[in-house]
Amino acid sequence: MVRISSSIDKYKKYLRLNKLSVFFIFMLFVLGGLVRATGSGMGCPDWPKCFGSYIPPVSEEQLPDDYQSFFLNQRLEKTERFVKLLEAIGMHDKAQEVKAYDQLAEAHEFNVAKAYTEYINRLWGAATGIVVLLCFIASFRLIKVDLWSFVFTTLGFIGVVVNALIGAVVVHANLIGNIVTIHFVAAFAALAFFLIARFRMLPAALDRDVHPGYKLLSLFILLLIFAQVIAGAQVRELYDQYIVGQELTLDASVELLGVDFVVHRIFALGTTLLFALQFYLFFKNFKDVEKLSKYALFILILSLVQITFGSMVITQHLEAISKLFHISIGAALFLIQFYICSLILRRPKTIESTDDIHTS
Repeated sequence: MVRISSSIDKYKKYLRLNKLSVFFIFMLFVLGGLVRATGSGMGCPDWPKCFGSYIPPVSEEQLPDDYQSFFLNQRLEKTERFVKLLEAIGMHDKAQEVKAYDQLAEAHEFNVAKAYTEYINRLWGAATGIVVLLCFIASFRLIKVDLWSFVFTTLGFIGVVVNALIGAVVVHANLIGNIVTIHFVAAFAALAFFLIARFRMLPAALDRDVHPGYKLLSLFILLLIFAQVIAGAQVRELYDQYIVGQELTLDASVELLGVDFVVHRIFALGTTLLFALQFYLFFKNFKDVEKLSKYALFILILSLVQITFGSMVITQHLEAISKLFHISIGAALFLIQFYICSLILRRPKTIESTDDIHTS
């Protein structure tokens, strides 16, 4: 593997664009939480335009009288083509699931707040695409220096493009379950690829090696967070299917969400306990490495906040607050734990780290 150290100045442009890419992708989770909290997922019933325009209208009077049926028929036609594509590639069960989705034929009234909330989310997505494209172009300089950093940057760029295409499918399929989950997971994958590329480029941060057991623990926590993201997305789909719009008691909500919700909560508590263990081990054995224990403590506190917001989703009048912060904090947990893993999984600093470029 080739490492870059004191010559890092030559690659500052790439690293700046990589950092911007990570920030823009992370903000997609924040804006996604806002869209979900305000119920604006179908604020624009078409894609890439919004109510037939690149800039949404500001009042319903600017739309034709039959706009609801027009955009509904437009979406149904596109969904029909999507179903045919699924059948052509052998995904017959998924095609039948899309056709049987009972909310597929719902029309959507114009709501200026929801339209512009979704519109801002799309604008940020477009800006994200531009930033990651520039980062991808800048990564070509890395091919002869660190081929894997180029590869991971390429995968991150592809992940963002695929996520945008899935976003279009999400709109055309009227937020159908599983497709929304894939949309969510694809964003996490893109974020991970850009982070891997970035940390491969940076010099080691620690002066000594970390016990293999600690490395395995931190890596296991990272994988567990990703698994929790997928499980949480499934719980969210159940919530949208059974809970939204219903006046239910707390017990009734938990019962409708079933075992998926219970398992998700148990794993959330288990992950928090592992965060606590990670902080204890780092604080005890790496007192001279302030950033390790500092980030381990921060992620522990953040996980407790995450559990609190997650529990609010089944509490009436608090679910909007939960939706707003739960997704964003989940992304932050993944980001911070990824950083912790990058610190302890890289080889410690050596005399060779002062070299311009060296092979290890």
